[in-house]
Amino acid sequence: MLDEAIRQARAGREQSEEDLFEELRIPSVSALPQHRADVRRNADWLAERLERLGLTTTITDVPGGRHPVLQADLLVDQSAPWLTLYGHYDVQPPDPVDQWDSPPFEPTVRDGLVYARGSSDNKGNHMAELKAVEFALAAGGPPVNIRFLIEGEEEITGHALGDYLRQHAERLRTDYVLVWDGGFTDDDEPSLSTGLRGILYVELQATGPAVDLHSGVFGGVAPNPVNTLARVIGELKGRDGRITIPGFYDDVRTPSDEELRAWERGPEYAQLQLEMMGARALEGEEDYPPVQRQWSRPTLDAHGFLSGFTGQGVKTVIPATAMAKVSMRLVPDQDPQRIFERMGPYLDQLTTPGVGITMSLLGATRPVLCGTDHAAARAASAAFEAAFERPVRLERGGGSIPVAIDFQEALGAPMVISGVAQPDARAHSPNERFSLDHYQRGIEMLLRFMYGL
Repeated sequence: MLDEAIRQARAGREQSEEDLFEELRIPSVSALPQHRADVRRNADWLAERLERLGLTTTITDVPGGRHPVLQADLLVDQSAPWLTLYGHYDVQPPDPVDQWDSPPFEPTVRDGLVYARGSSDNKGNHMAELKAVEFALAAGGPPVNIRFLIEGEEEITGHALGDYLRQHAERLRTDYVLVWDGGFTDDDEPSLSTGLRGILYVELQATGPAVDLHSGVFGGVAPNPVNTLARVIGELKGRDGRITIPGFYDDVRTPSDEELRAWERGPEYAQLQLEMMGARALEGEEDYPPVQRQWSRPTLDAHGFLSGFTGQGVKTVIPATAMAKVSMRLVPDQDPQRIFERMGPYLDQLTTPGVGITMSLLGATRPVLCGTDHAAARAASAAFEAAFERPVRLERGGGSIPVAIDFQEALGAPMVISGVAQPDARAHSPNERFSLDHYQRGIEMLLRFMYGL
């Protein structure tokens, strides 16, 4: 059965790529209201594909959510285990569009890579899941019961799928969970993630004078929200990379000695990071090697700043308002709610007398740790090695998958976190790209994984 499924997959490679390209043409940007209909269209597109394969499919608008949850079930045998497959069909905004070498929603293949927004995060990954199930069915049916849970809010730290899991935990009971939203290590080896960082994402609004002011007439006495907010953001993190929010590090869990030994990298790792970023130097906490800064240390970064006059020419005003978006990546055992509550009073301390700063929550999720001493992790490791001819490396993921903690707490099943995006996929950046070789091998890996279970 496995051999026939792999034969089917290899014979269907061209169609597998065409199916991926078709989904990549849907601009399912969850963050932008003008793409709300496109996000729904992507959910409908996936549902139609899964229904065509014979899965029982539902699309649910969860109360309080912004985009729907797609569930698709395939019962092959009452006595067989259930495997739940996760993915997300929403994508990041493509901005800045002028930095793309080809249109972000017109997939373009160059040197074995498909360039498109969402190609590596997460459409290439979840389409590999869908195609693996398709080829298993063509070979007589998969050896496990299958449940897809695919969301449209991952990129906006949404809670629709998390709420859905917790509300329907009994009905969604499963034997294994595959969170298929990752990729290979920076050393280009397949990986299983033993943990993911959480996130706290906030928007800061600074207000000063009632209206924009002439900087000559009022300069010297007027509060300036740009100056103040820039200074406040700068003071949230020192030049040494240490975050200054009171109590921020109180709950940070130190990795075990065994983990630290497994993570050891030589100086070539730092050089690789520089090459991938195109940066002059690494920054952050110098007391920790780069891999620890990326996997087990918390961060704080500003993502956008908007205020005043930024057009061509001259307009010397002191603006009335300023806005910035800031996120913190959190590590075990940090609690985003506790840090959010500490930030408000600290912002009041940092601001100037004439500028008020308010903070609103854009998204939050807790970090997650997951073990690898279980059947699903062993099956995934063996499947990766057979499909890619490289051993699996255990790592912590520096990014966040908000719903991972909900899967863990609501369903309690052994969980594997992985994926097949290549290290230089440029997810969230211009010219995002996905290796078609990884896509095809990923389909075969998933087939081996299902039969290995």
